[in-house]
Amino acid sequence: MWRSLLFFLSLLLSVLLLTPTAQAQTVPLSATTQRVDLGGKLAWLKDEGGQLGIQEVAAARAFRPLVGELNLGFTTAAIWLRVEVARTHSAPHHWLLEITNPLHDDLRLYTRAANGSFSERRAGDHLPRARWEMDYRHAVFHLDLDTEAPQTLWLRLQSSNLVSAQVRLWQAEAFHQAVRTESLSYGLFFGVYFTILIFHLFFWRWTRESVSGWYALYVASNCLIALLWAGYLQQYSHWSGTLTDALMGSLLCNSIWIATMVAVRQMEFDRVLPRTGRALVISSALLSALFIALTLTVGYSAGVLPARLVVLGWAPMLTALATRLWWRGHAPARFFVLAFGILIAGGVLRYLRLLGQMEPSFLTDYSYEVGSIINMLVMSLAITGRYNDLKREKLAAQAALNSSLEVQVQERTVSLVDEISRREALEVDLRRALAVEQLAVQQQRDFVAMVSHEFRTPLAIINTSVHHVAQSLDTSQDKSLSRCGNIKDASRRMSDLMDEYLSLDRIEGTTQTLNLTPCDIGEVVAGVVAEWPSHLIELIATAVPPSLECDWKLLQVALRNLISNGLRHSPPDSPLLLRIQGQPGDGVSIEINDTGSGIPEDELARVFQKYFRGRGALGKPGAGLGLYLVERIAQMHGGLVTVQSTPDRGSRFTLILPGPGLP
Repeated sequence: MWRSLLFFLSLLLSVLLLTPTAQAQTVPLSATTQRVDLGGKLAWLKDEGGQLGIQEVAAARAFRPLVGELNLGFTTAAIWLRVEVARTHSAPHHWLLEITNPLHDDLRLYTRAANGSFSERRAGDHLPRARWEMDYRHAVFHLDLDTEAPQTLWLRLQSSNLVSAQVRLWQAEAFHQAVRTESLSYGLFFGVYFTILIFHLFFWRWTRESVSGWYALYVASNCLIALLWAGYLQQYSHWSGTLTDALMGSLLCNSIWIATMVAVRQMEFDRVLPRTGRALVISSALLSALFIALTLTVGYSAGVLPARLVVLGWAPMLTALATRLWWRGHAPARFFVLAFGILIAGGVLRYLRLLGQMEPSFLTDYSYEVGSIINMLVMSLAITGRYNDLKREKLAAQAALNSSLEVQVQERTVSLVDEISRREALEVDLRRALAVEQLAVQQQRDFVAMVSHEFRTPLAIINTSVHHVAQSLDTSQDKSLSRCGNIKDASRRMSDLMDEYLSLDRIEGTTQTLNLTPCDIGEVVAGVVAEWPSHLIELIATAVPPSLECDWKLLQVALRNLISNGLRHSPPDSPLLLRIQGQPGDGVSIEINDTGSGIPEDELARVFQKYFRGRGALGKPGAGLGLYLVERIAQMHGGLVTVQSTPDRGSRFTLILPGPGLP
């Protein structure tokens, strides 16, 4: 997006700086000349139909001086460049002619032999790389200047992309040295790009901060554009010009939407300018989609040119909004203005260099790349700083909540004392219920005994495995890993038991609470599935609604119990098939298919009973609560759970949750 703005700034500067008094000149080549920038020394001719031959062009008198570097924007015409060179007696015979833009479709170099005939050599994005004179990221032609007499070079360019380039003459050794330095510079440049990209991907994965995810997409898009713009992707992939034009055009058009999303998220428009933010996002997405469609169906310039025209107004508008928010004291806008202000400054410096207004140097040749790196670093600081601010606010809110809870505890302690006094007054009534109480106590003892028995086994496994690990630290890695696996399995078993007992306590308490909130049901299911090794569960999702009203914590318990039950009754390492599918009314059904021995027909009607354990569960861990909890959770959500089983082929449990569209 910002490249487009800088392109139009360059065109404006070109108009201001071009003067009709500039004169083409003979370029002297001496032994001390390592590199000659031909900007300001070329003459040019516009061939509208692209039909002129070299004989006609050589005789043409309509050539005009070209001020600065070649920068003529979008044109379907063929552009002819002419320059006259003459080497001194001590200068080397062999030179290299470099044309820096790797996106030109067709490049042709013509030289005249002593007998007056012309030779033609070709390069360009639409010519296979095997036919280029040098396998380099952009076109380079070999020149052999056999005489000291002035020689004229004619260069024909045609492109659906921007007709802009730097044209240079090099001594061969100086060129190869510059290529080595340039490769190192670009290696560092793209290394920074990839480092920042990986950082934001991990940061987004860790924090789930949407602005970091969008900025990672922005960096990835800019990195691809830079690889295409520099020619490295074409050099090493050998993709055709048609493919690279389509890719470059789509990326440039899509940058309107991506840059807008980054700006809206980073400057928190949803909080300070919600309507403006929504309008910018929707309009940028529609414009990007339209321009991409034009690029892919009509042609490169049909989509990219209007996209750049939109950017000419879009970028200043975003900058103006950011400046306004900064003026109002909105801190994120300050980082935005600073980051993209540096990027624009680097681009303007680069285009002044292309126009010949600044001497070539590392800073002027790579000012846009340096500006890009600084832009990414500043934006990275802004995004991480925003996350830290949110984290501090959350901690402060938690501290305030803790203080409030302490007050509530004190108040409830007083209430509890009053309640105890009241209960003491009702002692006579409690004695009358002694028989019932004794029965309840006995049930509680049975429950505690069962819990104690279930927890004792995994605790013994953990204790024994830890003892073995501590006593044999020098044992083989396989044995250590096996014992660690025992500890992990025992811990998971204890965790499953805790889920069952705590969930039972919540569901069967005196007040059943169901915390319904809109949630991404696909994300809830994927989160539970991720708790097991990926080879144990095959997840298939079809037409899943984007949101479902549910208590996601209870739903996680139900899913864990269904998955644990299926794995427990399946052969070792036999995967489960978990299918989640949308239902009418925006509801969902979740099927879990195992490959176990199945459930006997006489036990099917009892599998959801509390504490029931069938014949197939004998000798296996469990308390007979898992499927009971699944059914209770389904009923609390207004749904149901069913089971189908085939002996020796496995069982299918189906959990159905209704959506808001059904009564």
